[in-house]
Amino acid sequence: MSFSVPKSTLESLEWERVVGKLRACCRSPLGRGLLADASGAMLFESDDEGVRARMRETSEARALLERDILLPLGGCIDLEPLLARAEKGFLLEGAELVELGTTLSAMHASRRLLDRNADEAPALASLARKIEPQIGLAEVVERCMDPSGDVRDAASATLARAREEVRRRSSMLKRRIERAIGHEDIAPHLSDRFYTVRNERFVLPVRAAARGRVRGIVHDASRSGTTIYVEPEDMIEPNNLLRQAGLTVEREIQRVLRELSSAVADTAGPIRESLAWLARLDLAFARGIHSRETGAVEPEIGREGIFELPALRHPLLPADGCVANDLRVGGDFAVLLLSGPNAGGKTVALKSVALAALMVRAGMHVLAGPGARVDLADRVLAEIGDHQDIRESLSTFSAAMTALAGILRDAGPHVLVCLDEIGVGTDPSEGAAIAQATLEALADAGARVVTTTHYNLLKEMAEIDPRFENASVEFDPRTLAPTYHVRIGSPGASSASAVAARMGLPRTVLARAAALLDREDRRLDRMLSELAATRAGLEAERRAAEALRAESDALREQYRAKLARLRERRDELFVGMRRDLEAAFREAHSEVARIVADLQRTPSSRRAARAREELEVVREEAGRHQAESGLVPEPTVVERAVDPIDWSRIRAGDRVRAPGGGVGTLLSLPDKKGRVRVQIAGAKLMVPHDQLAATTENNRERSRPASLGTEGPSPAHPDRSAGSGGAGGLAEVDLRGLRVDEALDRLDRALDLATAEGRDAIRIIHGIGTGALRSAVREHLPRSPHVVDWMECPREEGGAGATRGILRKD
Repeated sequence: MSFSVPKSTLESLEWERVVGKLRACCRSPLGRGLLADASGAMLFESDDEGVRARMRETSEARALLERDILLPLGGCIDLEPLLARAEKGFLLEGAELVELGTTLSAMHASRRLLDRNADEAPALASLARKIEPQIGLAEVVERCMDPSGDVRDAASATLARAREEVRRRSSMLKRRIERAIGHEDIAPHLSDRFYTVRNERFVLPVRAAARGRVRGIVHDASRSGTTIYVEPEDMIEPNNLLRQAGLTVEREIQRVLRELSSAVADTAGPIRESLAWLARLDLAFARGIHSRETGAVEPEIGREGIFELPALRHPLLPADGCVANDLRVGGDFAVLLLSGPNAGGKTVALKSVALAALMVRAGMHVLAGPGARVDLADRVLAEIGDHQDIRESLSTFSAAMTALAGILRDAGPHVLVCLDEIGVGTDPSEGAAIAQATLEALADAGARVVTTTHYNLLKEMAEIDPRFENASVEFDPRTLAPTYHVRIGSPGASSASAVAARMGLPRTVLARAAALLDREDRRLDRMLSELAATRAGLEAERRAAEALRAESDALREQYRAKLARLRERRDELFVGMRRDLEAAFREAHSEVARIVADLQRTPSSRRAARAREELEVVREEAGRHQAESGLVPEPTVVERAVDPIDWSRIRAGDRVRAPGGGVGTLLSLPDKKGRVRVQIAGAKLMVPHDQLAATTENNRERSRPASLGTEGPSPAHPDRSAGSGGAGGLAEVDLRGLRVDEALDRLDRALDLATAEGRDAIRIIHGIGTGALRSAVREHLPRSPHVVDWMECPREEGGAGATRGILRKD
């Protein structure tokens, strides 16, 4: 079913003012032209899909505007008058052609802009693709016309030559007439020493009294008659030639303009169609601008007669002075009865619902909060205000009844009806009865109705008919003023006496009015007033509770942030302490390596004893650092992952690893004190047996056939750092799986230890991967004081995945 809305409804809702606000958001005469109809009725989409399409366009425009993307419509004009003149064969002026070129360029730029943003605005991009910007015509106009509307020399070769001829002859003529000014036969008779132009010819100002002294043609005279302007006789032919050249220029300009006008006439149809699409884009962006400026939202759209409008605002009221209200009709009930004090905002709320329905039909966002839903109405019917018409002999009541009769004829499903003060203007009891019967008929027809009323009879309908629901405009009993807040679920007292008192009615009059009130009416009004006061108190308590909860939530967030900062600081301190501890252990390890190297250079029992004492100092210092920090350092990366010694299987002569990583020979089994004698680098030492560890070579000798020898690292012990024991031989370190900085740190420690053990070379396993670790290792080796050379390992030792470093011998 197509959409329709009576003119009287648009007038009573002041729809033309909403259209005016939208018109102000258009950025070109094209969009504003679509809103030329003052009523704005042409804005409405008649079918559901059209409404949804316009709503998508509005939302996409809003999204682009949030990114500061606007259509480039500067300089755009309505080309219709220009196109019509061109089609009739009239010659277009230069300024008109410039305006046409500017508008065509804007069409092209708009299409390109939306093409670039097609992912975010597919609906707008689809509209833009229907524009045929006539790029060729725009380029021709740009080439032929300058911004001031003059034809450029580049427009034609003939024009360029003619203008050059004009400039040449004009220059010659100026030189000639300047010489004439100084000639002894002419100079004495001039009224001034300059030349000028009259009738497009160069002339001299001659005193009228000396007319016969200067031979030539008189072209003009001064207003006083004392000066005449004479074209000297010998200037006539040069002036003629200059004039002929000028006429050639004028003819060529006319020819260019005629050709351009003809080209415009030939493309007038496509240009009109493109302008229509550009106007539609301008209007879509205008809707987006209006949405952004008013804080509107895209509502959900359905077909079930539901109007759910949280935080609804009237589009014509300023945002800072408009009270937002949660309003709804449809779903649980079909008729919403708004009651409460006069001047309390009932009519504003009523109009807001009707205007929301119209705005959706126009593809506009509604001034409501998230979760808004406005189902499509095929008709919006409103009866608001006084329609008294003396010429038609219609009183206020009879005019209202005439309007109601028309509304009842048009009522049905998908119809929204908004009625202000239904049934007023006659006997209250009869008016209330007519109002109730009318509302029941509208509900029976399936319409959705929002009405304002002061009738208690209507307020009671919500208690007996589930299709009806009350809503009240709140009234502050302390200030005797309305709050403009609407609350659904309970009726409101009219508070007429309180409003009259606030307006200045005498107390004696109010007292008499109270005495005249029907007892039942007084009781009902009192109950409603007490209910409103109780509700206001509960509302105040609710707001206070919400404020406390908000404050509690804010404090909770503050404490969470504070706890997060403390944890972050703790982690930073922990990392720093671990870094310090690791540095201390690296220093201790270096000291051990130095002691072992010293023993290897000059082995002796005395030096071994001193070395043992130094090792004990290093061990105690490392232990002190660990105790102070409370942290356990990560295992030194160059130590082997070995098993503890199985003393039931080991025997004298086996290789063992001493504290600090040195490898030596076991000379004796543990004595009564648990000490054993070992020989390291020629020095014999007594050490606690629990400080020794088995070497991997002993494990291999006991677990593998002899033919396997010492080939490659065991998968269970990938971090091997020495080969077959003792001085000489090949050390090994596996860096696979480490980051570059970790790998180089491990490599340095392995080089320190291998040098201390007197190894000849070290095999560095880094793998192939991306090559980053291999490059870093090979760039690092020449910088190490322990390395004299390096080479890639042969294929049987890993090839490109391993590097051999040749160690320095002191």
